[in-house]
Amino acid sequence: MSAAAGVVLAGGRSRRMGRDKALLPLGGTTLLGHVLDVLAEAVDGPLLVVGAAEGSRALPPDTAGRRWHGRCRVVHDPVPDDGPLRGLATGLAAAAGTGAATAFVAAVDLPHLHAAVVRAVLAHRVPPVEVAVPVLDGHRQPLLAAYATTLAARAEDLLARGERRTGALVAASRVREILPADLLADPDVAAADQDLRAGRGVNTPEEWDAERGDR
Repeated sequence: MSAAAGVVLAGGRSRRMGRDKALLPLGGTTLLGHVLDVLAEAVDGPLLVVGAAEGSRALPPDTAGRRWHGRCRVVHDPVPDDGPLRGLATGLAAAAGTGAATAFVAAVDLPHLHAAVVRAVLAHRVPPVEVAVPVLDGHRQPLLAAYATTLAARAEDLLARGERRTGALVAASRVREILPADLLADPDVAAADQDLRAGRGVNTPEEWDAERGDR
């Protein structure tokens, strides 16, 4: 296991999905519960769930039987409707407050996320690298990445200048891009996820139905 915090950006109701993605049922828990299960297996630091400023974010039920029981708490964005970068800033600041130097940050909508890929990404977050980010399908995946928690202040500075994209923080940092070949060089990742579906998120009911049927 890696000495890092785990951060899940859970937000609230998704306009494209038509409901709160965190509450979608998956494998006897919810989609949020699944992501927390994975992070609890992959990291040994605290687990933080970032919820929207204007709503409440409850943890999944039946927590006592989960790996993350007693390790997880919810934090809320201080500013409503400020975009995904706000959630990232909130999560990194909360992780820094626990003493963690690194945080693995995941979106809540990752039904194929698994511990092997989390560990593989974290292994690349070695100073002076500030962000270790996979590049899948030709695109950086900022919500499947490992961050130096000191970047919370930089994220706040970007927000103050009107930026809202998580990718803006990656672009402003010292980055290690992790290519598919790098991930698949890890035998645990190759055995668990040859097609690297771990970063495949769901944004619509149709995508959710397709991904659930593909598990």
